[in-house]
Amino acid sequence: MSVDKAVLSVFKSGKLPQIFEEIADFLGAKDVGEALSRYARLYILEKTVGEKWLRDIFSVFENPDQLAQLPKPKALPYHPKHIPLIFFATLKKTIESSAYLGEEIGSECISEMLSEGLSSALESNYNASLQTILNVWKGSLPPDLSVAQALGQRVDLVETKYATSILAPTSALPYTILEALVQGAYNRLTQLYNNLDTQIASYLATKSDYVTSYLQAYLEHINAIMAYLIFDVTAFTERLENYVNQAVNVIMERLIARYDDLNAVKARHDIGLVSDEDYELMLEEIYADVNSLNDSFNQLKNEVNQLISDYVSKLSNIAEDITNLVINLLTDLETKLVELINKDVNAINALTIISDTKAKIKEIYERIRAYRQCGFDYS
Repeated sequence: MSVDKAVLSVFKSGKLPQIFEEIADFLGAKDVGEALSRYARLYILEKTVGEKWLRDIFSVFENPDQLAQLPKPKALPYHPKHIPLIFFATLKKTIESSAYLGEEIGSECISEMLSEGLSSALESNYNASLQTILNVWKGSLPPDLSVAQALGQRVDLVETKYATSILAPTSALPYTILEALVQGAYNRLTQLYNNLDTQIASYLATKSDYVTSYLQAYLEHINAIMAYLIFDVTAFTERLENYVNQAVNVIMERLIARYDDLNAVKARHDIGLVSDEDYELMLEEIYADVNSLNDSFNQLKNEVNQLISDYVSKLSNIAEDITNLVINLLTDLETKLVELINKDVNAINALTIISDTKAKIKEIYERIRAYRQCGFDYS
């Protein structure tokens, strides 16, 4: 389409576009003429070169090889030589757009886009280097609320004036700073008490483990002793049985012998071979021997009962000694663990960090309020 036809098509309808009528009402005829000129130039640009001209601006960024066939680095989409080629290509488009739309609009529509791109690209290298160099000498970025929270976690260890000088430049409201300090102190106290609670729980768990292990060891020891005592009781019973059998056999043999003597004496007395006086004397002798055997049997019973009683008493003493040993061990363990737990409990009860922290935070808050209430004179 020719330029003449493009211009004529603007006025084809014989009526100005609505936007120009509104501008004419507001600004006057001169501004309307300038606006009409810009609109006509934009229309000519669109109709003569079209969208392809605009796409060509971005195509050099997307495919720089159309400017020059250069090998690209692995980590970058452009070869370093592509940068000036792209610059001059976009600069040509800027001049072309200025020719169509005028100096102001033509340069702004493309150059501003490049300016923003360079600004973002330089942010992490050239601009960052400049910031680093200047901040070494004159860094002045004010603290944020994270600094207040960090101070709150050690506020009892921080000097009040130092904390105030750090927090006064903070841009937050005084009670917002107060909340950050309280949150930091809460985190500190929570961690402190959690550690103490965990330590006490560890002591209790240790106590439970030791008591359980001691009881298990005690039961195993008792079972071993009972097994040993069963064998020992069996052996003792066998020994005692052999001893009683031997003693009773001796007594019975002597008793049977005296019984035979009694029958013989009686038979001899019945046929007159033994006088009555001798018979009575012999009976008394046999009776005395029987009584003696009865005393021996009673003595044997008492001796056996005493052996059994001594043996049972010995077993009871062993069981009592074992029980006392285990109880003493458990008591000693209980005493030591209770001492450790009471030590931690006393340490918790003796902590003054809560009241100290409250007082310190309140003082810092009041100081910041005093700073803020002073204000500045802007007159």
